[in-house]
Amino acid sequence: MKKKIYYILLINLIFLGVSCQTPVEKIKYKGIDRTLCLLQHSTEEAPNNVEILFYGQSIIGGMKTNILIDSLRAQYPFANITFKHKPIGGFTIPKLIKTAEHDLYHENPDLIIFHAYGGIKEGLYDELVKNIRQNMASDVLLLDHHYVWNKPSTTLQSINEAHDRDSKAIQEIADRYDCGIVQVRDQWKQYLIDNNIEANELMGNRIDPNVHPNDQGNKLLRSFVFSKLIQEPEAIYEVQKDSIRDWHEFKSQNNLSTNFTGNWVQLITDPSKNNEVKLEVLIDGKKPSAHKSNYYISRPTSGFKSWMPSILKVSLGENLPQNEKWTLEIFDLERETNTFSFKLKGNITGADGEGNSANDFTSDSGRIKIKKEDFYIFENERIFKNETPENFKVHFSVEPIVKDVLVLNEKNNRYNVFRGLNSENHEIQINVLSGNPIIEALLINQAFLNNNE
Repeated sequence: MKKKIYYILLINLIFLGVSCQTPVEKIKYKGIDRTLCLLQHSTEEAPNNVEILFYGQSIIGGMKTNILIDSLRAQYPFANITFKHKPIGGFTIPKLIKTAEHDLYHENPDLIIFHAYGGIKEGLYDELVKNIRQNMASDVLLLDHHYVWNKPSTTLQSINEAHDRDSKAIQEIADRYDCGIVQVRDQWKQYLIDNNIEANELMGNRIDPNVHPNDQGNKLLRSFVFSKLIQEPEAIYEVQKDSIRDWHEFKSQNNLSTNFTGNWVQLITDPSKNNEVKLEVLIDGKKPSAHKSNYYISRPTSGFKSWMPSILKVSLGENLPQNEKWTLEIFDLERETNTFSFKLKGNITGADGEGNSANDFTSDSGRIKIKKEDFYIFENERIFKNETPENFKVHFSVEPIVKDVLVLNEKNNRYNVFRGLNSENHEIQINVLSGNPIIEALLINQAFLNNNE
């Protein structure tokens, strides 16, 4: 009888009796089937780690995702559920496609839950979802649009016609890139009909036109997402069939090296036997710090008296980056021309050049690049009605995803050891610096789509 193979990130990484020599047809799991199986197949003896990342704009930001997570933990008491909450209120798809470079692609969650407005006609919504699929192995769950409220009725009709069209397009994008989808719109409309209430009962303060759900509306929204996360998967997840994830089990602890194809690699250990073990990881003979793909830039800090970032996107330059904190100081603000001057300084590099927001900028060291259209200082002023003071400082950091030396402990059983930009061929060598580790396996991820798809 065919056995169900459960994905378990614990000490016994075996295929439950399935011979390693037996040919297995690989498949690409669609929707959120893998996440559902991780949740539903967790047991007290074999809990699964499930990380969820929430992204988008204010609808995600205001839905109180911590309550949703509490409900999931109650539903799945043996799953180790963690989450990150990264939405930016007011940021539609044309902005999120830029900030995603800071917020998403260095992460490796099991599931991304996403909602945002805009970008449909321009193809940017499609582009953002495709970018996620080409950079990450995560399951993706898209939410289409709820039913908003506005006055007069003609305005409301126009908004809802647009949201109907966009929701249909989001469904098509979900189908195109094999994402899961929560059909919020259809369920929201049906709820209004079933309860004989108007749209304003679920929105804002029920008096002033609003796009944001009130507490009752957010509770309803959470219930739709929760229902999706407790449904039965269409396909049972079996790790040996997964076409974008591979296990490599080391036959000997004396030879911790192998070749692999992927863009994200994690080390799986027995935490009970690895306290204070130190390991050195080499990729293609080089330390992780020698690979540009090992670095990302944190989201730049917010504008003056704002929650929106001061810069939409800061990029790594051509030269090899390093772990460093950066400060961009703004001066000579000219509001008639919407320009300002600035100087950049790194806590290691030191002074690294001056520029003007009217021009693209590359730092003197060649480590940092900013396009002129990505400065968001005056947009913050316009939205929040606060003038940016002279010598206002914007901070961001260049940070490594993987450390050159790993210190294992009793709390963790998986560690990032490599992150690449593409699913390419590499060699990994793990050297033991101290201790007697028990290394169970490597979990090798490829992006859901390669760059040619």
